[in-house]
Amino acid sequence: MLFLSHRKSLTNVQLKPISKKQSEQIMKKIIYLICALVSLPLAYSCKEHEIAFYDGVDAIFFDQQYGVSYYDSLRQAHKNYSYIPFGVMDERDSLLRIKIEVAGHIRDYDRPFGIEVVADSTTAVAGEDYELASNEAVILAGQNSTHISLMTHRTPRSEEGTIQLQLRLIPGEHFSLPFGSNGIGNMPLRDENTETQPMSTNADPAIHNIFINCNLRKPQGWNDDKFGIYSETKYKLILEISEEIFGWTVSDFDNDPNGVMKTTRCLRVANYVSKYLLEQYKKGREHWVIDEDGSMMWVLGCSWASGTMPDNMTEI
Repeated sequence: MLFLSHRKSLTNVQLKPISKKQSEQIMKKIIYLICALVSLPLAYSCKEHEIAFYDGVDAIFFDQQYGVSYYDSLRQAHKNYSYIPFGVMDERDSLLRIKIEVAGHIRDYDRPFGIEVVADSTTAVAGEDYELASNEAVILAGQNSTHISLMTHRTPRSEEGTIQLQLRLIPGEHFSLPFGSNGIGNMPLRDENTETQPMSTNADPAIHNIFINCNLRKPQGWNDDKFGIYSETKYKLILEISEEIFGWTVSDFDNDPNGVMKTTRCLRVANYVSKYLLEQYKKGREHWVIDEDGSMMWVLGCSWASGTMPDNMTEI
């Protein structure tokens, strides 16, 4: 009886029509719920894909990284060598820190390992060109990386040409060296290094090469209008005269905070260099200063044009 009465009361309910605005709001809610339900499996699959589970051995490798400061240091591309360019430094000593990384599990105990100098691939001299702080290192408990320190020095050997130091990891009882010649292709969480690496094509991250030289490079402060076409020979002369006259060194050219050397400074430098070149010219042909391409060395203020060959000059 109660049931029948209830049914009867339902049949007497009057349904009111809804407005177009209310209908649109209801449809929006339905669409939102459908999208949310569809996206749940996708979100779950993405999350599962991004979580990497390492199931292999505890591996150790050189993981030197460097690049622009604003890029995440943990994702910097792997570099297969380190370069010490004393030619662009005023300092005669440089401290290099080399990163060593672990692929595998973090442990609750210290894990020592060794580093050796590979003699047959090293031309640098220990105690003169470099000093390795220690042949032993350790991955501390709770850590997955460490750094070793190497002090390098500017010496006659590096001034004459490029010298090399090669280091190799000795894994010890806690680690293995599984990557081999496959190199960074098997290493986790590293962007591919697409830039040209002219000094070393080594792909084995158990080995790391360090190259040291005093080569000059075209500095940020080079001014083509005042100095002409760049050459290392001309830059050496500019540096010698600049340091002697003004006390300016390579860092004043290469590390100027504005990215270029101030025009007024370049003009003053060119003035003194051109005077020297003209003086040498007046002394006679055997004193003429010849650039690397065989032409008369030129900066602004010389009486001959850039690129003029000695045979086209009039000897005094």
